[in-house]
Amino acid sequence: MKNKISYLLKEKGMKQNHVAKKMGVSEQTFSNWCRNITQPDLLQAYVLAKIIGARMDELIEDNEEGERK
Repeated sequence: MKNKISYLLKEKGMKQNHVAKKMGVSEQTFSNWCRNITQPDLLQAYVLAKIIGARMDELIEDNEEGERK
């Protein structure tokens, strides 16, 4: 399964380190989210969605646009 955070960042032309800084989390923490090692909690996911201009459901869906059944 592709990581939705990485996918959305790439789609929106954003860099992990910039978003991590805006969120107030370490680059390592953010990197772990992007590699599916750990996941953000609900509040962190909400803040992330706001920063990258995504909806919460976009962060958690398994399939990318066009791959939905």
